[in-house]
Amino acid sequence: MMINKRDENMKDSIGIKQNVKWKLYDTAINDKGERVKTNLVEQGESHNTDCKLHGVMIADHMAGGADTLISYGHAGTGNGQDAQDTNLAAHVDEARTAIDSKTQGGGNDSNDVVYVFTLGAGVCTDTLTEVGLFVAQAQATADMQLYDDSLNVVKGATQVLEVTWTVTYGTSPV
Repeated sequence: MMINKRDENMKDSIGIKQNVKWKLYDTAINDKGERVKTNLVEQGESHNTDCKLHGVMIADHMAGGADTLISYGHAGTGNGQDAQDTNLAAHVDEARTAIDSKTQGGGNDSNDVVYVFTLGAGVCTDTLTEVGLFVAQAQATADMQLYDDSLNVVKGATQVLEVTWTVTYGTSPV
């Protein structure tokens, strides 16, 4: 059987790709008594790991199932997890943070889903080296969907860490 170059390119482009961006901000209390982001302290970007459970969730939904979708983000102090792992190596010991937003891209990016979550002041205060996206709020639940261990951020008690995760399914449709 002969495989042409077009078939090889199609097969290579069907995968799932992820990119995570994070920004650490200082905060202050404004004259209305609200905590607001002030200056950007540090930022980074990385391609990361798509966990096996993410593929299981996608297959379930494509087959008409009703598995719960990604709804939470969390951070930890470990590293080294891979696609077979189901949780952070060393999660910060508190409940996971609800996703601020999840949106589908438009036009040429309509095969993207963008997740944003924010670890607010007082949340996950530690030297953070890993982040993940999850289905359940309980940090001990084995349900990690996406993982990244490229950051090394000392998050202070008054700082905010904003994480934006872009997941691309296959290639752009246009």
